[in-house]
Amino acid sequence: MLPKKTKFIIALSLFSIVFFSFWMNDSSAVQQKIAIYLNGKQKTDWDPQFINGRVYVPVKLMAESLGSKVSWDDKKQTVDINTDIKMIASIPEEEIYLYALNKDKDTNMYKDLIVSINGVKKVFDWETIAMITDLPELFYLDLNNDQKKELAILLSKGHGTGFTSKTIHIINPENFTEYPIENPLDIMKNHVTTKIISDTEVDIKIGETISTINLKNTPSPEKISEISYENFIDYEIFNHTIKATVGVEGDYLQYIGYITIEYYFKDGKYKMKNISFSQN
Repeated sequence: MLPKKTKFIIALSLFSIVFFSFWMNDSSAVQQKIAIYLNGKQKTDWDPQFINGRVYVPVKLMAESLGSKVSWDDKKQTVDINTDIKMIASIPEEEIYLYALNKDKDTNMYKDLIVSINGVKKVFDWETIAMITDLPELFYLDLNNDQKKELAILLSKGHGTGFTSKTIHIINPENFTEYPIENPLDIMKNHVTTKIISDTEVDIKIGETISTINLKNTPSPEKISEISYENFIDYEIFNHTIKATVGVEGDYLQYIGYITIEYYFKDGKYKMKNISFSQN
């Protein structure tokens, strides 16, 4: 692995080549549209400009495509290029890599994640906790039955005793667009109703099915103060199917059961197919 200083010098060398060494001696070429290729793929969104015999490419687009973070300091009138990125997940055999551009020291979260597929990169404003026990999970498989593979990325905001908070992102590798997926908490609002009968008994209704939970038959909690769902959200991918699990809290971080949501793909997004409740 290259040392940080070497990587920085290489990055600067790349930028020097791009911005200071592209001379156009053929006057007829000036009248044509300039095409720029990165790793063999044409970059149609860079809009290169020919000025005084040189080709200029926007620094932000060029740097971010090479895996760097670019910011502008208006007071100092300076551009800061940060090449210190960290790989946090990969599927090497498919040439798929996930990098983090920044790390928030206060929250211990990786921010501004880069998805790289076959050398093509895009920056997403996602975040995931910077802990070895909560590394992102990558899945490359056909999830929407179009006979093509999608990239699913599972990220974590952290977990602990009774707490799990994950998010999922599904990317079309051909154009790096993200497929929408229904938020499990929104699904809960639309399909699940609860009724607290007493401090030890609650009804959970999904569609026409009602489950009556008696805390005398469960190890925890001792009593029900209120029903909430926000502290346990997990995802898994099994047999090309996405599932979300949401914990049903009867008291803070004390669960009386779990809602399982199975997704399917329809009308360009992943929607709820099945929803069920279990005490396990």
